[in-house]
Amino acid sequence: MCGYKNKSYVEKGSVGMRKRSEMTRFIYFSFAACLFISVILSGCSKEPAIQEASKEPTNTGPTPGGTLKVIVLDNVTNLGYPAEQRVSSSLYFVQPVLETLGRYNDKAIMTPWLADSWQADPQAKTLTFKLKSGIKFQDDTDFNAEAVKWNIEEYQKAKRPEVNGIQSMDVIDAHTLRLNLAQWDNNLLESIAYYVKMASPTAITKNGKDWAIKNPVGTGPFKLVSWERDISVKFKKNENYWQKGKPYLDGIEYSLIYDRNTAANAFKTGGGDVLTQMSAETYLELEKTGKYVIRTNENITGPLGVGLMFDSANPNSPFADVKVRQAVMHAVDSKAIIGSVLRGMALATNQWNNASSQFYNPDVKGFAYDPEKAKQLLAEAGYPNGFKTKITTDASRAEVMTAVQSYLAKVGIEVELVTVDAAKWSAMIADKWDGMILFYRALAPNISIHMNRIISKDGSLYAKHIIHPDKVEQLLAEARTATDAGASKKAVLELQKVIFDEYAIGFPLLSLVSGMAISPHVQNIDFDKTNAFDWNPEGVWLKK
Repeated sequence: MCGYKNKSYVEKGSVGMRKRSEMTRFIYFSFAACLFISVILSGCSKEPAIQEASKEPTNTGPTPGGTLKVIVLDNVTNLGYPAEQRVSSSLYFVQPVLETLGRYNDKAIMTPWLADSWQADPQAKTLTFKLKSGIKFQDDTDFNAEAVKWNIEEYQKAKRPEVNGIQSMDVIDAHTLRLNLAQWDNNLLESIAYYVKMASPTAITKNGKDWAIKNPVGTGPFKLVSWERDISVKFKKNENYWQKGKPYLDGIEYSLIYDRNTAANAFKTGGGDVLTQMSAETYLELEKTGKYVIRTNENITGPLGVGLMFDSANPNSPFADVKVRQAVMHAVDSKAIIGSVLRGMALATNQWNNASSQFYNPDVKGFAYDPEKAKQLLAEAGYPNGFKTKITTDASRAEVMTAVQSYLAKVGIEVELVTVDAAKWSAMIADKWDGMILFYRALAPNISIHMNRIISKDGSLYAKHIIHPDKVEQLLAEARTATDAGASKKAVLELQKVIFDEYAIGFPLLSLVSGMAISPHVQNIDFDKTNAFDWNPEGVWLKK
C-alpha cells in the first residue's frame, strides 16, 4: 500500500538517501558487533550504557488506554443525522460512533459488520439482511430490524439515490429484514451496507434532526464528547460496545486544521499521532526522516478524483454547449499540473478511474492538451474571443484550480476563482452553481454506485445542475439491473466513453495520491489500507 507507481519526484533523492542510510546501518552494526566481541573476550559481563540505549518497550498484544490524535485537513458539518451526510469524506469522521451493516475488506469485497449475513435473490427481487443480536445503541435502545428499516426510510425521505428501488420492507423477526425491490438492482445491497449509517431512531425521533446533527447516537465504539466547529471533534470510549474488550483506546480526537503547513508543523511538534492529506513537500520531508509510517492511497480502493463539473443544464451558460466543455479539457495540461503543483502526487486520467482499475476503459480517447484545438472549439461554439466564468473550489484545491485558471486564460476563458468553505461547497453541489465547480469523485470498488450518486438524474450530488442524456440514464440502469457482474461491468465501461468522450459532462483532470504519516506507536490502524473512507477505530491501540 505504501508504494507508488509514479515516483519521479522522489526516486533520485530517495535512492541516494536509502543507500546512505544502508551504509550508516552497516557501519553502526559492524561497530556494535566488534564492541560486543571485545566485551566477551575481556571477560566483562555487560555494558550498562549500551544495554539501556538498546532497550525498547515490547507488547505481547493490544494495550488499552490512550487517546489517538488525528490531524485532518477537512471539515464536517453533520455528525449525527446520516440521511443528510452526502459527502463521502464525512464517513471517516463519524465512524467512531455510527456503524454500518457492512464494511469493505482489504480485497474491496463488502462483508457483514452489523449484519450477520445477507442474501440476494435476483429472481424474487429481494434482499434479506440477518442482523447480529445483542447490539445496543448508545442510548441503550435495541439495534434490530425495525431500527434498520427506520434508518433506510430516513434515506428514502431525503431522496438518497443509494436506496432507490425499494418497493417495500418486511420485518420478518427482530433480527431479519427483507427488502422487496421494484426491479433487480445489483448495487443496492452494497449501497445500503456501506452508505446507510445506523443511528438511534429513538434519539432522533425524540430530539429532532437539528439536535441529531450535533449529537450522534449510534452503535459504535466511541461516544461524542465535544464538537467545536472548524477546530476539533472529540470522542470517548463506549464502555458498552458490542465487541467485548474493545475499543482499546480511551478516546479519539480530530484536529481540524485547513492549512497544510500549519497541520504539518502541529504534527512534527507532537500535536497529533496521524497526519492526513499531506502536501508533497511534507511527504518528502517526513519520509526522509524515517521516523514515521508513511502511506499513500494510490493502490487502495476509493482514492479521490479531482476535476471540474460544468453547469451544463443551465441553458444560459456557455457550458450548455458540449464544444465549450471539450475546449476546457483541451486547454488544461493536467500532467504539467501534477508535476509542478502536486510534485507527482497524482495520476492523470481521462475518465472516472485510474488505469489500474477493472473499470478503466482503454478505448476512452479523452481530450489531450491542445490549446489551439481549444480555441477552435470555442470559435465554433460562438466564443472566438472567449468569455468570463467562475470556478468554485474549497481551500484544499485552490492551488490546483489556480493552475487551471492560468491555462484557461491562455485560450481566452477569463476565470474568477471563488474559494468557499466545505459547508458552502457541499450545499452548492447539492443544488446549483455558476460556471464550473470542484468535482470530487470516489474511485471506489463499485463505481456504478458512485456514478448513480453523481451522474444520474436522481443523484444527490451535482445532479440538479448537469445534463442527463437518455443514453447515460439507460447505461446507468443497465449497470444496476444486470444479474451478472460481466454485464454490469460492460455497461460501466461504455459509460466511461459516453460520459466523458461523447457528452463531456465532467472534466476528470486527475486522481490524487494523498500522503499520510502515522507515528510508529500507533498500532493496527487501517487508514488508507482498505478503503479511502473506512477505518477501524475499535481495533486501534497505542504502543506504550
